[in-house]
Amino acid sequence: MSKLVAPSVLPAVVALIVLCACTTPARGGDDYTAFVYAGCSQGRYDPGSQYAADVDTALSSLVNSAGFTAYANYTSPPSAASTGQLVGVYQCRSDLPAAVCGVCVKSAVSKLSSLCNTAAGAAVQLRACFVRYGNDSFLGKQDTTVLFKKCSGENAGDTGVVAMRDAALGALVAAAAPADEGSYRAGAAGYVQAMSQCVGDLGAKACTDCVSAASSQLKAGCGYASAGEVYLGKCYARFWSNAGGGTGTGGGVPVVGGGAGTAGGGNVIGGGGGVGGAAGNGYAYGGFVPNTYGQHDESGKTLAIIIGLVAAVAIVIVFLSFLRRAGGVGGKS
Repeated sequence: MSKLVAPSVLPAVVALIVLCACTTPARGGDDYTAFVYAGCSQGRYDPGSQYAADVDTALSSLVNSAGFTAYANYTSPPSAASTGQLVGVYQCRSDLPAAVCGVCVKSAVSKLSSLCNTAAGAAVQLRACFVRYGNDSFLGKQDTTVLFKKCSGENAGDTGVVAMRDAALGALVAAAAPADEGSYRAGAAGYVQAMSQCVGDLGAKACTDCVSAASSQLKAGCGYASAGEVYLGKCYARFWSNAGGGTGTGGGVPVVGGGAGTAGGGNVIGGGGGVGGAAGNGYAYGGFVPNTYGQHDESGKTLAIIIGLVAAVAIVIVFLSFLRRAGGVGGKS
């Protein structure tokens, strides 16, 4: 009698399917560690100094906390040195699992170490988290300076998208502010969705004011774009259309140092040249251009297609091997 199953082959099939599921990259919108911007202070500290030790301790403390809560801050003990107390803070999107926050903050700290080595103050924004440290007493203070802005997917003359965008962004401003973990907010109107996130050291009113400033930036600066995002010193806001307009790079305007309605210096990132920091925030952006999400998304899609094709070929080979072995077993019965 023929045997229809070759048990020795099944574990290989199961293992291959699990491997494919684990190695397929997340979609661009779900790549929580995608780089947005970073800034480094002009001031430097000496390696081996007490300040260097404080920076290491602060960043380690933030990484250790990120697996448990969406927001935390660290303040170094008082020191006799003239550098002042060091403060570190991180903020993750508070709607995401703690495990995602932990991975994001760890990646952000790694980027700070490579991009802003020995900088007395620095900040980095990834897709799902923000990390900053410095001795400039920024904790609990409002900051609506524009650090990065991008609009994409132009829909010329589509007033419907504009109306829905404005309504979705208005919903963010009107949303009730949670009392902790940075006040994540979401809004929608028609097929346009929006979200915002404040840093957790802001109170409810200050968060609302920051989100209002971010929304105003998007309304004024993104025209008929089907997607846009703006990052201020203490909050950010995004909107996107689900009507097929996409979130490509067309019309993207990375802005550092201000824009309409802000106190920044109005610097626009050019083709790789160094740019100055926003007025009064102590940062000088060191000549690297923030990655755009459209570029990142396309590379991720390409990789996913390649992995999918390789996996499909491997599954076919394993399946043919299974049939051959099953036929051999049946022939011997």
